[in-house]
Amino acid sequence: MDSQGLAVRLLQDFVLLTTAVEVAQHWRELADKLTKISKQQIEAYESPHRDKNGIVDNEAMWKPAYDFLLTWSQQMGDSYRDVIQELHTALDRMKNPITKRWQHLTGTLILVNSLEVLRAAAFNPLADQEDFAI
Repeated sequence: MDSQGLAVRLLQDFVLLTTAVEVAQHWRELADKLTKISKQQIEAYESPHRDKNGIVDNEAMWKPAYDFLLTWSQQMGDSYRDVIQELHTALDRMKNPITKRWQHLTGTLILVNSLEVLRAAAFNPLADQEDFAI
């Protein structure tokens, strides 16, 4: 993994974690927007985080959300842009989209797309022969 790959991986992990925290109480709705999820699957994500009374505490609801998002992103494959774009689209389709007040995801999507342009310019074999203004 090169430096851009590492940076993008860190960005994607940051996006998944912060999204899980932001949508904690509404993670089931997000999961349904990303992929049709069954009650049994929801139970499987929530069961490790239940307390002694069998309840997932409100403060701990980000944990099943993160578990789901991590699993979902791995199933999406290696395209970090597709993962972030699909996540952004699903968040927009929620009843009360957090993307209206939470622009971090949009900014990250722009950053990730800019990294592709930077990589193309920085590692272009013809770069020694041409001048690039950045």
